[in-house]
Amino acid sequence: METESFEQITQAVVKCHKMGVKQVLVKLGAKGSALFIEGEEPIKQPIISAAKVLDTTGAGDTFTAAFAVALVEGKSRKECLKFAAAAASLCVQVKGAIPSMPDRKSVLELLHSL
Repeated sequence: METESFEQITQAVVKCHKMGVKQVLVKLGAKGSALFIEGEEPIKQPIISAAKVLDTTGAGDTFTAAFAVALVEGKSRKECLKFAAAAASLCVQVKGAIPSMPDRKSVLELLHSL
């Protein structure tokens, strides 16, 4: 299935729901992210702008990992998306995949500054 537009992405997610997948997290690059929970409206999260973008390597992995951390800590789905967006924003400001992975303190400081 094509997934160029949000409508196409929504259609693909509906197909996933029909196969039994209850929640689908979609990373949209510069357009942010969306969490689709079966039977609910999608939760959209815009990017958190970075002061400078040096390297996007690892940003998606950072986003996914940060979302998972927030989720297992019991944060709301909306808070999970925002926490993940903050982590990804910090990630793209550092060159290289491993060095760019932000620590919790940095992510929390960025969130508090918003």
